Amino acid sequence: MYSLKHLSNFVFSFILILLSSQSFSETISFKGLVLSDFWIKKVIANNITTSGYIKIENKNDKNERLISVESVFSKITELHDMKIKNDIMIMKHLEEGVLIKSKSQLNLKPGSSHIMFIDLTKSLKKIKNQKVKFNFEKAGSIIINMPIINKTEKSNKKKKHHHH
Repeated sequence: MYSLKHLSNFVFSFILILLSSQSFSETISFKGLVLSDFWIKKVIANNITTSGYIKIENKNDKNERLISVESVFSKITELHDMKIKNDIMIMKHLEEGVLIKSKSQLNLKPGSSHIMFIDLTKSLKKIKNQKVKFNFEKAGSIIINMPIINKTEKSNKKKKHHHH
């Protein structure tokens, strides 16, 4: 007979296996949300900040809100909006999170809204993936194993897919 401790260890191991297998998937379905094109920008030189990106489609009949994002590799993880005004880049912390309207899509991407990983607590230079927790108002939380990608590699991949 299995004890509760053995059962909880099994469940924990099973969840870890599921989470680690997500890194091979470009799309994750989660409670009516479709999460795709997620990645973290590779850290340049000795920078202690980097950014992350994700596309979230809300297939639900009700609005959803991405409340916050968490990571263990940065002291602060925030949702930011970026705009260029009079040739000056202005970043704003989105303290209320980001609304994802019903049957619509949120695209956190370079040059727009994005995730900021501030005051990195470990080097990401030799790491290929990093787990990031996304907290939603209605759907709850999900941990995604996000690949760390060199920006030029990412844009080269995209260029290869466009055959005009």
